[in-house]
Amino acid sequence: MKKYLKRFLNNKNNLLLFLILLFAFLVRFYNFSNRVTFGPEQAISLITSGRMINKGLSLLGQENVQRITSDGHKLFSGVLFTYSLIPLQILFRFQVLPITAYFSVLNLFTGIVLYIMVRRLLSEKVALISLVLFLFNSLMIYHSLFIWILNYMPLIGILSFYFLIRFRKEKSFVYLIMLGILTGVGISLEYVYLFFAFIILFFVLKYSKKKFLSLFIFVLSTIVPNFPTLIFDLRNNFYHFFALVRYTADVLDGRAKSGITYYHFLPILPLFIVFFSYLLVRVFDRSKSFLLFFFFFYILFNLKSELVNFDSPTGMPSDLTLPNIMKSSRIIAKDCPNNFNVVVINDFDTRGHILRYPLEFIWKCFPNGVEDYPNSDIIYVLSPVGYDFTENSAWEIRSFNYKHRQEVATVGKSYSLVKFSK
Repeated sequence: MKKYLKRFLNNKNNLLLFLILLFAFLVRFYNFSNRVTFGPEQAISLITSGRMINKGLSLLGQENVQRITSDGHKLFSGVLFTYSLIPLQILFRFQVLPITAYFSVLNLFTGIVLYIMVRRLLSEKVALISLVLFLFNSLMIYHSLFIWILNYMPLIGILSFYFLIRFRKEKSFVYLIMLGILTGVGISLEYVYLFFAFIILFFVLKYSKKKFLSLFIFVLSTIVPNFPTLIFDLRNNFYHFFALVRYTADVLDGRAKSGITYYHFLPILPLFIVFFSYLLVRVFDRSKSFLLFFFFFYILFNLKSELVNFDSPTGMPSDLTLPNIMKSSRIIAKDCPNNFNVVVINDFDTRGHILRYPLEFIWKCFPNGVEDYPNSDIIYVLSPVGYDFTENSAWEIRSFNYKHRQEVATVGKSYSLVKFSK
């Protein structure tokens, strides 16, 4: 072991690789508990998978609360991501912090895979530069601090590119099957990935000698990760298919709001990074001082980005940290009255999912459903300090018709937990 470690450290590239990974690890895990973003989308994902643990597996994936067709049908993602959360919840006993840490490690692992793939296809130097650009990209640091269905996309993208290159060279059906499975996973996670699926299929047919057989194997392989969704559709009049077609038509007709944003390009982000790294090597290969200068300012610029915050969660009020959310849920759980509900005054989701998850799965204290506010006897509201409830327009509070209001606890410096009763 000592000899191997000595030989590893004597290799300058290995030492540099170790230091890059160590620094990237520290950037992600410094003050980790206070930087984790735990919002409604993360809570809904964990509630969906947690209920499958308690009530049995379902063929229906996570509900997309913001995408509803003009005829009232909801879009659901494929069930694969929900299934993937189940072993994490069982292993970590539903605790949010270690589950989020898994996604941080996933991001680091993606960087390592990127390094290995690029080293095999191009060179060690391009691979190291690609690793630095990927791991210290502000988007990647940001995405490594919360649970999200699309956090797998960069890994899917770089693996798909690698297997496509290998298929082009060797024409092996093993690589074709891997491409199909990865494409199916991408579609299960994000329907927009269908666009990339057609691009991959185009190149598969272009490079293939047996085009019909390749088409059959590719399509069959994409079905494998989506088999539960296919079974659900066969049993329910192709619900997913017609809902997706209807929603697409609504977007084209202007009846639904949707657009192209950065996260739709997460699968090809590593490819852009590799291409830019290759250009850097070609143009400035002999100028090490320039490369060092570039890396210093690249890392500094990204660490100073508004997407990277070393004190509090990005995209959340500074006091809605995971420890403070858990503190609020624990206070409610100690009381745990019958017939109660929860509200969070923060963003589009006032139904308090960030409190519902720990209450139900960690503290075993069950609030009423998201439509049962008028029938509840008590509601707990996590809101900004000094919030004017008389001017509040949230249906959850207006429908309750409370008579008594009591501040239960201060959460951080700017939030408080308020108890309303009839």
